[in-house]
Amino acid sequence: MGELSTLALKRIIRETGARASRRAARELARSVEEIAREIAERSKDLAEHAGRRTVKDKDVMLAVKEWRSR
Repeated sequence: MGELSTLALKRIIRETGARASRRAARELARSVEEIAREIAERSKDLAEHAGRRTVKDKDVMLAVKEWRSR
């Protein structure tokens, strides 16, 4: 954890028209990383189900679609 830059997350928050504390940016980074891990794991499962060891963009797109519909 901690691979996403808090500056980048603060910039994303600013793009919504709001200001963000460093702690808010860290919490957003933690949440985004957690979601990304879930999507990556599901993407891997989809690739394996298709008989591949390589995750493709279509695996990620389907995993995101499934995640959004939960």
